[in-house]
Amino acid sequence: MLDADEVPPLTTLYYDPVLDLHHRLPTAVNNTTAFYAAPQVPDDARRLWQAACLSADITENMALSISAGRGYGSSLLLAREWGDADLEHRLAAAIEASYEPTWDTQSGEFTWGLGLDEEHPRGQFNAFLAAAEASGFGMWERLSAAPLDACPQVTGVDFPSLALSRAEWIDGALHLRLAPLRDDPSELTSFRVTGSEAGDWSVEGIDGATVESGPRDLVLTAPLVSGELVLRRTR
Repeated sequence: MLDADEVPPLTTLYYDPVLDLHHRLPTAVNNTTAFYAAPQVPDDARRLWQAACLSADITENMALSISAGRGYGSSLLLAREWGDADLEHRLAAAIEASYEPTWDTQSGEFTWGLGLDEEHPRGQFNAFLAAAEASGFGMWERLSAAPLDACPQVTGVDFPSLALSRAEWIDGALHLRLAPLRDDPSELTSFRVTGSEAGDWSVEGIDGATVESGPRDLVLTAPLVSGELVLRRTR
């Protein structure tokens, strides 16, 4: 918690309780600190973030050309979290212009190169950017506050030949969206739903899709094509 009206010039990013050592960094990097604090102390986190944006000159004068780092991805997430549409649009434009968003058509992966000319996309930087892509108003705080109820999990997806762009339980039915790297109706793909309830299940949505029930697993088999599947328990 911030115990003063003014934002401190230095804040702790990491703390070592064994050594009693604070790794303090200046206000400009608080856009990352604020990302971690936002679900827990949103008011204080927003003050830190706004101060960081001012210090890093990305509130009013941000150029389209930006250097690689975590801060722009975390700031984009927080701009969407707190409904700052103007900053969101300018950050998104700068990231689009400078960070090399790329679809790898061989692997089916979407990544950002960030102008680093590295063999593999920088993982931590990409993680913040991917989180920002998935974010929306109030979502980071709601996700942190929501209980993580145990539920059956989709496992064994044949990535990168197949990805799932949706896997959502609604009223006891599992809604899936298949997104193959390339559609090939002549090829079959299969995956499991682990931890499902015993009983009979049905699947609908893609012609030729089938489901086999086991004691704790369901095995779904379907043609390797784009489309929706809905899995329901019949008894």
